[in-house]
Amino acid sequence: MVRRDPARRGVASFTSNGAPLCPGHLQASVLDLAARASAVAIVTGFCIVDAKPPAAETDGPPGSLFLARALRSLGIDVALVTDRYALAALEVGCDFLGIPRSVIHEIPLDGDHRPTTPGEPSRADQWVDDFLGSAFGRRLSHLIAIERVGPSHTERSLQAQRRTNATPASEFQREVPPASRDVCHNMRGVAIDVWTARAHRLFEVVAERDLPITTIGIGDGGNEIGMGAIPWEILRSAITVGPAALVPCRIATDYTILAGVSDWGAYALALALCRLRGLAEAARWTMEELRELIERLVGDAGLVDGVTGRREASVDGLPLATYLQVFAGIRAQCLGEIGA
Repeated sequence: MVRRDPARRGVASFTSNGAPLCPGHLQASVLDLAARASAVAIVTGFCIVDAKPPAAETDGPPGSLFLARALRSLGIDVALVTDRYALAALEVGCDFLGIPRSVIHEIPLDGDHRPTTPGEPSRADQWVDDFLGSAFGRRLSHLIAIERVGPSHTERSLQAQRRTNATPASEFQREVPPASRDVCHNMRGVAIDVWTARAHRLFEVVAERDLPITTIGIGDGGNEIGMGAIPWEILRSAITVGPAALVPCRIATDYTILAGVSDWGAYALALALCRLRGLAEAARWTMEELRELIERLVGDAGLVDGVTGRREASVDGLPLATYLQVFAGIRAQCLGEIGA
């Protein structure tokens, strides 16, 4: 159900050598969370720069809020991390779901700030250090990105990827100009770094310091954090929307959950975790409640559809009824498994 691809973006439904990309990662993520989750940070918010004014999209915040509530129902501490464009949406969502706003953390945009001395950290790097050094950060067991853009590949990241065949260095050099490397792109290939805080540094620092934190990426288009686990050339073949060579994200995660809509991956993660923990009550959230959440995020916080750019209660160009149908299917299966 999660891999249904009604918008035909290609990534979730793509097969390589007869198998889907990242097979079994949803199950592995759920098992890991069930076994050892104590404090979980969820990073979300994707700015649609074509909207007037630029605003975060409707995919990402709903799934993040839903997952946050599930984790809190299971006694797991949660932090929601975003930048200014999705901040109001998380505040509205927390109020609606009864989650304290204190779980929200804003990561700053670097803007025009440029370090003036060697080794001086950017605003985002300083924020990452402070966050990981906080009481919550020192207890962090899992770091999850849900529909959060990350930077594109460089020659170095291309060489670092695991693959069975030779690294396609010449193809990469030909198809990805230097100016388009290490850049956050939307699916149209537009650079959006100015509107995007460098939240991917959280994932890089966790890897650089070899911290005992499991990382999970949930995405649907190829340009999101987590997609670096898939070789660039395979993503280039899978992506059917936009300039496929430019947009693949270089940031890898331990597990990468691919979905036709990123929120669906988040709902599956949350509900499957409830199933494993046997907490039926935490999974009894209705389609009507989710519909109202999304309508409030649009009406009160100004979220826009990521495909149309319009302030409307739809997700990735899909009518809400279509979007909610998949949620209902996931929920029905998980509720059935825990005896509801």
